[in-house]
Amino acid sequence: MSKHRRELGFALYGMLLVSAVYFVAYKVTGEFPAPSSPIGHWTGIIGLAFMLMAQTAYPVRKQTRDARWGPMVKWLQAHVMMGLVGPYMVLLHTAGKFNGLAADILTVLTVIVLLSGIVGRYIYTSIPREIEGVDPERLAAAKKTLAQWRAVHIPLTWTLFASALIHVLGALYYATLLR
Repeated sequence: MSKHRRELGFALYGMLLVSAVYFVAYKVTGEFPAPSSPIGHWTGIIGLAFMLMAQTAYPVRKQTRDARWGPMVKWLQAHVMMGLVGPYMVLLHTAGKFNGLAADILTVLTVIVLLSGIVGRYIYTSIPREIEGVDPERLAAAKKTLAQWRAVHIPLTWTLFASALIHVLGALYYATLLR
């Protein structure tokens, strides 16, 4: 596997590991873990944590020039890996049960943000890393496209997180306080 696509392999391994846990749970109980089951809850919590780390850690690292934090390429790889595995885990957490408009909106937002991230990775990798021999107009156009993509992707992501916070608070309220 190319070292430039290593994060995709790690994401695939992560998804296979989570799928194996779900498969074992299915074999033991005869049904997929419900969103409210311990496995369902922890899958959603860890998936959301991955998504939050992907959205915050990499941008924070980009703002610092301190090399002690490690190379940017590793941070980008972690960002992509967590940005793929996190939504996968969150979608597994739903167990295919969408009870209400809030769950539907959250699922659609998750898929949109995931697809937007995939488009962003494609745009990012299409920008040449070396200036020599590159058409300046092409480079400027690619950077403009990436900036436009960020202007859409980042607000969508934070809208997703705000919606997820409402979901978590609602779940806590209805599942624990009203029992």
